[in-house]
Amino acid sequence: MFLEGSTLEIGLHREELRLSLLGKKGERLLTSAAAWEPHEIDGVETYTLLMIWPGIRALWRELSESYKAEFASPLEETQQFQIRGMGGGYMPFDPRLTALTAYRGAWDPCPEAAAALSDALGRPIDPAGALAHLWQAALAGEAYLPYVDFVTTLPGYVHWRLTGVRCVDAAAAARIFPLDETGNYDPALLRKFDALAAGKLPKPLRELLPLPLQKSAAAGKLRRESLRMLDPAGDVREGIPFLAPAED
Repeated sequence: MFLEGSTLEIGLHREELRLSLLGKKGERLLTSAAAWEPHEIDGVETYTLLMIWPGIRALWRELSESYKAEFASPLEETQQFQIRGMGGGYMPFDPRLTALTAYRGAWDPCPEAAAALSDALGRPIDPAGALAHLWQAALAGEAYLPYVDFVTTLPGYVHWRLTGVRCVDAAAAARIFPLDETGNYDPALLRKFDALAAGKLPKPLRELLPLPLQKSAAAGKLRRESLRMLDPAGDVREGIPFLAPAED
């Protein structure tokens, strides 16, 4: 059974992981949620990948059971998906999709790195955003930096793994790096940053960052190779559209 106009929302919140099936007007039809808290690893409070995907799959299974009980049909399709969750934070990956460090959340900001970048660029940089974390890692000479291929947020990461699209919504992108009037990363400031970071990063910054998209813009589809990451039972269909991930 297909509910026209429905949205399956995956919520990654500070103390709660939540899946919600929303109706045409955004009303919650079904919800499955579980409490979760970051674990301390190497002195950093973090959510590990082993917490994220098993947690999502468990909630999908629970939501699917509720859907089947309500509609006498497996949960195979919705109108669209959207990832929603914690803003800020930092997740760097290499070209093989390997996480290079534990997720660093917005609750662990980098004020000194942000202040240095703000002075150098002439625009305020969010101390809890991914760029501040990246620059702090560069200043500290962290060993993984030569292998960085992509830097994103937690909602941006989950969206990317399910769709293959490296993006965040414009509000989340603006927390990473200043945008210009077109809604893209400011090219003049990107050039300033690249000159400042010469020799510290393997690529120009623009090639490391997610694409900024407008709120609720189309942002890829559920890939065949990602189905089991979401639904071990195999009921969900490939090709369901995603909206750009939104951050709280």
